[in-house]
Amino acid sequence: MTSGQTNEQNTPSVVQDGGAAAASGFSLPQSLFAQKPESLYQVKRIRCGNVNCWLVTGSKALPTNGSVLVDAGRAADYPKLEQICRENRVKLILLTHGHPDHAGSAGQLQKNLKIPVAMGKKDLPLLEHPDARPLYCRGFLGKAMLAMAKKGLSQPGTPFMPELLLEGGEDFYRYGFSIRSIPLPGHTAGSIGYEINHQYLCTGDAVMNLPWPTPARLFEDAEQAHQSAAKIAGLGKRILCPGHGSSLVNRQW
Repeated sequence: MTSGQTNEQNTPSVVQDGGAAAASGFSLPQSLFAQKPESLYQVKRIRCGNVNCWLVTGSKALPTNGSVLVDAGRAADYPKLEQICRENRVKLILLTHGHPDHAGSAGQLQKNLKIPVAMGKKDLPLLEHPDARPLYCRGFLGKAMLAMAKKGLSQPGTPFMPELLLEGGEDFYRYGFSIRSIPLPGHTAGSIGYEINHQYLCTGDAVMNLPWPTPARLFEDAEQAHQSAAKIAGLGKRILCPGHGSSLVNRQW
């Protein structure tokens, strides 16, 4: 492994204010983005191509004896994610939804590293058949994204059984983290967001930042996707960690 690979895999970029605050409907103090000892959690972006995973670790002020990984990339991302999970003692994997670009390595990580996996109950069929439910789109860019997505969705998945099937509202204090699940249906019926210490929200594809901030461009249910975007906005001051693109500040969607 080269030194470049080490930096990429072991030191994913820390969530930063990407300049979105000025355009946001909310205003967050800069201190929220600083890496200070008193901060309870660090949330780091792990890039797997154009897909994000997010590594949640506790600070020295709140030792948690491990980390949590939100989303598990594609099956091809397994070697990279395996190393990250080992080196950061990942003890729980939280999936935002069942599409293979977000859940592709979860089964292997579960099997080989004995890491429990949690995901939305309604997305369980997507693990084996990613195209089990049709996706729709909005806008010209949405059509282009849907065309690219269809190839991956048409491939057989890697089915496995998550230990935790979620409906939303669950917390993960028993794993040592102030994380709660929030149902965000629309992109998929079982899409789940993960709120970390009332400060960060991993949105999956309910909100993305590719190529600019937007609610879901692809969805199973347009009205549910709209309602989930409104739910995210209603949370107020949060740093959003999307499934695609860099972190951003919450806003009115």
